[in-house]
Amino acid sequence: MRTFFQVLFLLNAAWTLARGDADVSCQLGQSCTLPCSFPAGDETVIHWIQMTSPEKPAHSFYYNTDQLQRQHQGFRGRTSLFQEQISRGNASLLLSGVRVEDEGRYRCYSSVLAGNHESFINLKAYALVQDVHIQHSGKEIICSSDGIYPKPTLTWTPHQTDSNTSFTQTEQKLYSITSSVPSSDSRESQDVICTVSTPANSRTAVLKPTVQQNISGTEASISCPAVTDATFLIWRFNHSEEIVRGKAGGPHSPPEKWKKHIVESSSEKLTLKHLQPSLTGIYTCEIRNDTGTFIRSSDVLIIEDDNNNNKTTVIIIGVTVAVLVLVAAAIALSIWFKKNKKQKNRKEGMI
Repeated sequence: MRTFFQVLFLLNAAWTLARGDADVSCQLGQSCTLPCSFPAGDETVIHWIQMTSPEKPAHSFYYNTDQLQRQHQGFRGRTSLFQEQISRGNASLLLSGVRVEDEGRYRCYSSVLAGNHESFINLKAYALVQDVHIQHSGKEIICSSDGIYPKPTLTWTPHQTDSNTSFTQTEQKLYSITSSVPSSDSRESQDVICTVSTPANSRTAVLKPTVQQNISGTEASISCPAVTDATFLIWRFNHSEEIVRGKAGGPHSPPEKWKKHIVESSSEKLTLKHLQPSLTGIYTCEIRNDTGTFIRSSDVLIIEDDNNNNKTTVIIIGVTVAVLVLVAAAIALSIWFKKNKKQKNRKEGMI
């Protein structure tokens, strides 16, 4: 009999003993499930508690219904259990609209008539690195990204020892990061890569060397480096004026002033027509895919076509000659009318 009770005690202890903490990563603003299971039985009681100081009751269930009278206000309207699965031993908690404040250790306590059980969950919140921006700005190359959690890291390739990196944090505790390195001839002649990383993901921005391009004629194309699986593109004029924005596959609707000049816009090239000196400037393509952003600027000089100039000159001369001929004809006709009128008057005076 004594042996029987010893075995029963050990079994009960094994049931109630908490297993090692489980780690769960939850994206900020999204819904997330904190897993918990127990041996099903009658008269189920479930308590979820955030193990802060003081503790925060997150959700309770007993008497076959939710009991939220003591729920901490920070969890109001954001928690639920999988009611139809409780009878099968599922005590998992669904937490919606995850916040940074939700981070931490949670205790899942469950009991039935046969015994009780508890487990612990470590919730880690994150906000993905979405976009990384890189650009030349005066004598610096600047890389930045925002809306990130937890605090990110930023690396330059080639490795830079003279970078200046700073962080700011919003009221929602999301991080923004900005880093700059001095611009130099060596850096401007090779790809400069900026990578922003968190434990959840990383994204890169690649700044390619500026190319010089002289174009002439009535139509010409400005190329952009090929990017695998491109999803989004932006073409800018003189760094700030957007002339194309949209999905890499199009269609695109440029501003009214550019419609008469753009023949084709894609992630590979921008084709212009009706070229004129006012279109001289810096054209920048920004191409994005699932891993990062790729940027290249082209310093474009529009050279007027001599043939067009000759044609224009011929047209101007032709128009000028035609006008002179018309003027001469008008003068001659006027003189003829005057002379004819004098002769007529003289004849009438002699009668």
